[in-house]
Amino acid sequence: MPIVHFSSALQRHTGGVAQVTLEAPRVKELVAAVIARFPGLELELGDLAVAIDGEVRPDAAYEPLMPSSEIYFVPKIAGG
Repeated sequence: MPIVHFSSALQRHTGGVAQVTLEAPRVKELVAAVIARFPGLELELGDLAVAIDGEVRPDAAYEPLMPSSEIYFVPKIAGG
């Protein structure tokens, strides 16, 4: 099952939990599961990009996840 890692800034909304393992086929379902478990993250996650196995995916909602995937929520980077 994919592992979600939380930064120290996000851990204030998880009660100090640094990582969780959740079943989800895509990022969209994973984010829904994270928010269901930690409702305080709902507003925070909307402003962040998703990194899957070290690769930042700005529009990741429909990206498939592998059982071994590692997910991080990171600040969005503006280009230009």
